[in-house]
Amino acid sequence: MEEETRLELGGINQYSTSLVFPTNSLKEIVDGRITLIGPEIENIQEPRISFGQIIILGGKKISESHYPDLQRMQFISDSIEGYMIRSIPRRFWCRIGKKLIDKGFSFEILGNAIAYLYKAQFPDLIEGVEIIFISASEENIKKFDVVISKIREIFKKKWEEKVEEWKKRVDCDYDWACDICPYNETCESISEIDEQREKREH
Repeated sequence: MEEETRLELGGINQYSTSLVFPTNSLKEIVDGRITLIGPEIENIQEPRISFGQIIILGGKKISESHYPDLQRMQFISDSIEGYMIRSIPRRFWCRIGKKLIDKGFSFEILGNAIAYLYKAQFPDLIEGVEIIFISASEENIKKFDVVISKIREIFKKKWEEKVEEWKKRVDCDYDWACDICPYNETCESISEIDEQREKREH
């Protein structure tokens, strides 16, 4: 509830960004590293600030097929009591309760919790988690947004190519996107069977 909130990160009237970046190259991350650009929670006096969050997930078994689930799970930290994430497309918004901050909640604790929850949710997939928090200013977040936008475009293009390739394989001629297609569930089941068959053949 708003009256129980001590600090808002991002939101409607603040600049914010977030990204989950999966990679199968462990050389690109340092497992357990949490980087904070800006002040720690205990040093923030404002009731709401602009905010950026980047979660880098590493695992040798990670493939493009895992991207949607891994990116959706960025709201995994919503299971932390006193820390509530609100849903805004392509932005970040969360509320941290007064009681939680009074107990000494910090970005380091948040980062460790996110890493733990990801590894617990995907134990056979995630081998390393690195996180960057940006609490400094809108200008600092925008510097990261240039790179984030490029990464999002790459993900989007790969996903669109995968959808088009799948439509050709199942002879699908519907114009609407897969996520709103009435046959989506059936199509996904066929896709899973097809993937399992390919793995057996290799």
